[in-house]
Amino acid sequence: MTLDPTTMLIIEAFVLFLVGGLTFMAAFQGGRDRTLLWAAVGMWMACLGFFLGAFRGHDAWQTPVIIVSNMLFITSHACLWTSLNIFRGKPVQWLYLGVGAFVWLLLCQWPVFFANANWRTAGYSALSLVYIGACLMAVRPAWHKSNPAALAIVLFLTLHGLFYLYRMVASPLQSAVWRTWPDFALVIFEGLFFAVSMSYGILMMVRAQAEQNYRYAALHDALTKLPNRRALFERGASMLEHARQDHADVAVLMCDLDWFKSVNDRFGHEAGDQVLVCFSQVLRECADKEHLPARLGGEEFTVLAMNLGPLSAQALATRIRMRLADQASRLPCRLTVSIGIACAQQIDYNLDRLLACADQALYAAKVSGRDCVRIWPVQVTQAALDASAAISRDGAGAAPQHPVDA
Repeated sequence: MTLDPTTMLIIEAFVLFLVGGLTFMAAFQGGRDRTLLWAAVGMWMACLGFFLGAFRGHDAWQTPVIIVSNMLFITSHACLWTSLNIFRGKPVQWLYLGVGAFVWLLLCQWPVFFANANWRTAGYSALSLVYIGACLMAVRPAWHKSNPAALAIVLFLTLHGLFYLYRMVASPLQSAVWRTWPDFALVIFEGLFFAVSMSYGILMMVRAQAEQNYRYAALHDALTKLPNRRALFERGASMLEHARQDHADVAVLMCDLDWFKSVNDRFGHEAGDQVLVCFSQVLRECADKEHLPARLGGEEFTVLAMNLGPLSAQALATRIRMRLADQASRLPCRLTVSIGIACAQQIDYNLDRLLACADQALYAAKVSGRDCVRIWPVQVTQAALDASAAISRDGAGAAPQHPVDA
């Protein structure tokens, strides 16, 4: 049994309506995703265009149907481009969103163009190809990140663009009567394939990005954007295992900001957050690509540094201290840091053990007067312990009262 063109157009419109509706509902799963919303709008634009096409056989409606339905098809491609642009963080460009349909409307005012079916097919295809090319450019960043869904979208867009190129070449060979086009069924089924494939491709790409965002949030500190304790143990175990196999040394630097509580007490928690963000930037600037800086919590930070022995780790710690001192103009008061160091070849390629030893060295730096570096193994003298106890008894008043920087 064969289907007449009108029935095929209505079936196409019905499927696009359903696909657009499912995409619209998916946009509100866990929030309002504007990428999916614009994709749904594009599907519904094409749905309306195919539905209007079912009335093309009526002589009285043929001219407005040709003009409006193709304007809707072109705009549906523009909505798809807008959807992919929003995915990459770009705003809606309203001018370019409607310019394709406006150009088509102007072309249809030219009697010679509108009377020639081949010219209309070529003009419509060319305008659609412009938006398809723009879609490929919009999805390119996600493609370069090897997102599997983005690679699929690139494939679907490329096939869709090749189909429109085919229509531009084949249109002079076809009858001027659209119902008798040899490839009319191909036009319908290609539209169905493209709509369904793109909707699910965009949905997969959005969900993959959401999973990446959730994982990033789970493995990074919300304030400083540094890896957190969980990320340190996940990545650190792998780094230490590789170092063990290569017989390379690894240093752990435990950093604690001196008198941080007095910053919060004197200047407020907003100033304390500013200090933490500033120190995290110091760690990023001082660390190499083989290093893993992380925030353990509060004012405690750590750096897991590959291929560093005690002397090289001490040089890194000194750079961190000096770099923090250079940030005085950005901070509410002068700030210092105490750092303890532990190295794997002296202890073991075990992160828990390394952190514990680095913490002992940090304690030695604290009781030795702060603003200094100590390397495990350390011995804390009784005089240093007595001095630390005296400072603790004096409380925050013993902290240096640095003036606020102008």
